[in-house]
Amino acid sequence: MPTACDTVFVVDPDESVHDALVTLMRSAGVRAACYRTPEAFLKAWAADSARGCCLLVEADLAGMGSFALIRQVHAQAPRMPIVVLASTTDSDVAAQALRAGALDVIDKPLFGGHLLDRILGVAATGQDVATP
Repeated sequence: MPTACDTVFVVDPDESVHDALVTLMRSAGVRAACYRTPEAFLKAWAADSARGCCLLVEADLAGMGSFALIRQVHAQAPRMPIVVLASTTDSDVAAQALRAGALDVIDKPLFGGHLLDRILGVAATGQDVATP
């Protein structure tokens, strides 16, 4: 799927998720920048000149939490497509994610080609999304 995407941001505390997504994104010629916490992502996002085309957020994050992160990113970059990675199929989690500003919720475990198509499809919905 063609896309102008150069960087997919990932906020997930699980290093194995980072490794899998870096490998998957690299296969599509896209960089994955991974962070363990919302706070680490926000700090790097504010300081980095990289243009992100999509944000993947684990549904259950410590610290400020997933939904507060989604609301903050959505407020600063309303066209940034945000996808929630959920370890549970709880419909309440999906509803909260969508209300906070996420475009999609993907259940874990994550699967290669299908996941890549969904991420790049969502990323293609964003336009000229820059860091704050």
